[in-house]
Amino acid sequence: MTEGPLLVRDRSRAPFVLAAVILMALGVAVAAAIGERLDGAAVLPLAGAVLVLPILERRASFAMFVLAFAASMTGEVAAHLAEGMTLGGGLANDLLPMASSAAMLAFIYGLVWWVSDQSRLADARSAHALTSQRQLLALNERFLATVDPAQVLELIADSLKAVVAYDNLTIYRVDRHAGVLRPVLARDRFASLILDNAFDLDHGITGWVVSHGEAQCINDAQLDPRMMLIPGTPAEAESLIVVPLMGNGMVAGTLNLGRMGDGDSHFSATEFEMARLFASQAAIALQNADLHRSVSTRAETDALTGVQNRGAFEARIAALLGDPGMQPLTLLMLDLDRFKTFNDRRGHPAGDALLGSIARGISGAVRVGDRVYRYGGDEFAVLLPSTARAVGAEVGERIRAAIAAVDEAVATSVTTSVGAASAPDDATGRDGLVAAADAALYRAKASGGDRVVLAA
Repeated sequence: MTEGPLLVRDRSRAPFVLAAVILMALGVAVAAAIGERLDGAAVLPLAGAVLVLPILERRASFAMFVLAFAASMTGEVAAHLAEGMTLGGGLANDLLPMASSAAMLAFIYGLVWWVSDQSRLADARSAHALTSQRQLLALNERFLATVDPAQVLELIADSLKAVVAYDNLTIYRVDRHAGVLRPVLARDRFASLILDNAFDLDHGITGWVVSHGEAQCINDAQLDPRMMLIPGTPAEAESLIVVPLMGNGMVAGTLNLGRMGDGDSHFSATEFEMARLFASQAAIALQNADLHRSVSTRAETDALTGVQNRGAFEARIAALLGDPGMQPLTLLMLDLDRFKTFNDRRGHPAGDALLGSIARGISGAVRVGDRVYRYGGDEFAVLLPSTARAVGAEVGERIRAAIAAVDEAVATSVTTSVGAASAPDDATGRDGLVAAADAALYRAKASGGDRVVLAA
């Protein structure tokens, strides 16, 4: 059930509004009684309007000012009529004085309204800024608690909308090795087109921001000569904010916000500043996530060969065996043939170099989604999710051929034996699967090596 009239939004405001109306009515009565015109006609109704300024919203306050002005003018007319009857004059003789009084009242009311309205707007801006800063502080805690880069990107896109409203958002990362900007997240109706297009570091408004390290707020961006359209997207009226994401003193990417449309879509100076503050925190969060990923990657990477290590293997095989959607899961166990002899003859530095070459050969022979690990010494393991044992054997044969090619290139006698086992056909648990693949591997070595053998 609604509370009542528009001006009275809750009961606590009713006494103030009633007092304001009484003051306006008194202004009319006093002006008619004493004929002092502006003194009675202006002061009391104006006091009534000012009384409710702190408790009413902007439109309601304006309505009260209009009502007060009407009361003042009514008091002026009543005062002139009273004086005219007393002095024997007519209303027609007072038109010029009344017009002068109306102009004076309009000026007084307009000035008071403008001052109060500017104060109200300033308070609103301060309150909004304070709220936004509190939001940024809360977001900062969430940013620092999130260390996965993909999750940080999603958190940026989700959180920013509460600070600065946008119609579309894109985050770019700088790839300095390739000399391009790569989109890593897009919230846009043309997201697929945006994500498929990398472009040179100096192209468009985004490229300008990367080159100059300076944020840009461009309302009516379609008129900017630097504007560059993503292929396949239409030319539309749009306002843009592009803020650099800094990392280690360099531009590591950009945060791009857009609003579609003309004047109503323009970003304000306050929104631009909030986007810049947000971007600075987002950049720190991304840098923190990248650092965490780098440390995690180093912890899971074999320093000698560059493939993942035994610890990463154990974590991955447990995860895959626990996910029915990744099965059948094929495991390939590899052991180099005659590697110890090569190491003894050529020395450990040559052996280390050969292991690196063999690891690269294995990585080049597997498919997207397969994972290569150094299991220990001259042993390697390959996990093939969603792969039947027969298909896994084909991959194993490609690996065997790749290592044989490395052998020919460096004139060694090193080849590889491969054992293949699959879950759930050969085993359902980690130990059983590794044991089955190991057993097949040793049968391959017992048969002379340089071959792939399936688990029995």
